[in-house]
Amino acid sequence: MPYVVVACQVLTALTFLAAAVGKLRSRAAYAGFVAELDAWPLVPAGLRPAAARAVCVAEASVPVLLAVPVTRTAGAGLSALLLAAFLTAMILLRIRGTAARCTCFGRTPATLGARHLVRTTLLLGGASAAWLGQGVDEPATVGGVLIAAGFGALGALVAVTLDDIADTVRQVPAHGVTHTSRS
Repeated sequence: MPYVVVACQVLTALTFLAAAVGKLRSRAAYAGFVAELDAWPLVPAGLRPAAARAVCVAEASVPVLLAVPVTRTAGAGLSALLLAAFLTAMILLRIRGTAARCTCFGRTPATLGARHLVRTTLLLGGASAAWLGQGVDEPATVGGVLIAAGFGALGALVAVTLDDIADTVRQVPAHGVTHTSRS
C-alpha cells in the first residue's frame, strides 16, 4: 500500500506542477487561460479573473504541500477537491452543450471531450488514494519507493501529454503504416 500512495502522490504533484507552470510560465499563457474561462459560463464574468488566480494559486500549492511530510494530507485533500470541482464543471459544460476548451496545462487548448473526463476521473482517483492512504505505516524500501515514484512520474507524463498523444494517434492511418517498394 505505501507504494501505491507514493505513486499517487508523485502523479498528483507532477500533474499539478505542470498545470501551474503551464498557466504561469508567461503573461501570454496566463492571459490565454483567463480568456478561455470566458467559454466556461459556470463562473460569472466578473469573477473569472479572481477564479483564474485562485486556480493557479491552488494548483501551485499542491506540489509544495505534497512535498512536505507534515502537509501531505492537506496537499492530497486539496488536489482531490480541485479535481472533483474540475470534473463537475466539465460534466456540467458537456450536459449544457458548451464548447469549452481545456487549457489544463497552458498549451494549445483542445475542446473538452471524453478523454478529458476520463483523465480527470483517473487523476481524482489518484489524488483520493494519496489522501486516503496517508498514515499507512507499512515498511517501504528505498528501491520500492523509487519504482513507485517512477510509475507516478510516468502517469503524470501521460496525463500532461494526453492531448498530444490523442493528436498523434488520430494522425496514424487506419490501415497502419504503408510501405513502398523500390524498383
